[in-house]
Amino acid sequence: MAASELPPVPSLSGQPRPPTAPRVEGSWDAGRHRLTIAHRQTPGTILGLTEHGDPLLETAAAHRPPGGLRTTALIVVYAVLPVTVVMTVTLWFTAYDRAEAYLIMVAVVGAFALLSFLSEVRDTTVVLRAGARAIAEVDSDGDGTELPLYELRAISVRNSLRGPALRLVGPNKQRLTLPFGLLEANQQLWDLVYNGIRHSEAAGAEIDAHTRQVLGLPLRAPETNP
Repeated sequence: MAASELPPVPSLSGQPRPPTAPRVEGSWDAGRHRLTIAHRQTPGTILGLTEHGDPLLETAAAHRPPGGLRTTALIVVYAVLPVTVVMTVTLWFTAYDRAEAYLIMVAVVGAFALLSFLSEVRDTTVVLRAGARAIAEVDSDGDGTELPLYELRAISVRNSLRGPALRLVGPNKQRLTLPFGLLEANQQLWDLVYNGIRHSEAAGAEIDAHTRQVLGLPLRAPETNP
């Protein structure tokens, strides 16, 4: 793609706004993941995670979907719980010694309480922040990683525990793996990211054919010798 065909790089104020980026996966379910998005027409808050310091324009936040081990543990607990309740009630009324019933009840309640506690204390919030030329993923304390969108070195589409994700590698080999569901929850944030991807790809960022197809990027014209 010729540089003249690319949309302009927005100023730090976000103008002109990039064109609408194509949808890849679709946003996460707003109710399940407690999605929240925010738009700032007048940028004021600075990302401030690196030297880029872009004014903050767009945000998207959600609760992280449970990981594989946590999901498996919860499935096991919920599957065993009804059977355990029946066994406990049976032992309670039929056994001469009710110690077994006590032990089973205590074990199940303890396991359920532990899983619930770990679910609550674990930081499950994912927050994306975007300026006109930078994207960051931060935790609840505001610490995280920021990448310059127009200086990407590699772009790829991956599968992760959070579903299909976009893997971005910056100029200093710093990496971000961003779930499409969260990126696309805020279309204007996704527009900013996608515009940076297009420019980085045109500037020579590494990108495979599958990723190019998923992101709807045109094939590069073969170079011709003069």
